[in-house]
Amino acid sequence: MRKVWVIGGVAVGLGMSFVMLLVVGVYVVAGNIAGGVGGGSKTLAKGAVPAAYQGLVAKWGNLCPAINPALLAAQLYQESGWDPDVVSHADARGIAQFIPGTWATHGIDGDGDGDRDIWDPNDAIPSAASYDCELAGYVKDVPGDPTNNMLAAYNAGAYRVIKAGGVPAIRETQNYVKRIRELEKSFAAPVGRVDPSEQAAGPSLMRRRSWGRRICGAGTARPSRVGGSTARG
Repeated sequence: MRKVWVIGGVAVGLGMSFVMLLVVGVYVVAGNIAGGVGGGSKTLAKGAVPAAYQGLVAKWGNLCPAINPALLAAQLYQESGWDPDVVSHADARGIAQFIPGTWATHGIDGDGDGDRDIWDPNDAIPSAASYDCELAGYVKDVPGDPTNNMLAAYNAGAYRVIKAGGVPAIRETQNYVKRIRELEKSFAAPVGRVDPSEQAAGPSLMRRRSWGRRICGAGTARPSRVGGSTARG
């Protein structure tokens, strides 16, 4: 009888240990997601992204392994300088600079409010991340760096990347990939100890450049609202 009790006690102990490991695992995964650790390994530098968008970029920048928050921030900065109302001469709109045709097929309802608004960063930023991950899926079997290939597909189209077997020999595309990867470093949190003045310099420079982009007129003003809705052409 004592032997049965001993075996039973061991079984219960093992069961409790398994449950504890499972609980700890769940909390670790949850903590990683909350802390911006997901597909990408680079988190955001303090103050690099405007406070209104930091949570969105940190969350959606971990949507798939090909992107990370710093990379998504670099793309958004390059596209719009964080201006949610900008319109390019090619009719690309909002903070993520989707053209209406692309938005119609790739825009998502990021905030779950029932609509997909190209002007709303709560929809546009998640859509930018989703579109990146979709492109990454198209070029996943192409040799080379998967993130570079994704960025090249964003700029030149997935077909050209597949046909070239990597980043195609198009100067604009090569420069775009290089520019985004360089900006990514500016938006990424430093690894290891960094002098506070150096750490602050990156975000400050980004803000000055963003202001400069708006002054120099990278795009036009947002179309006026007619009858309570945006005139989108």
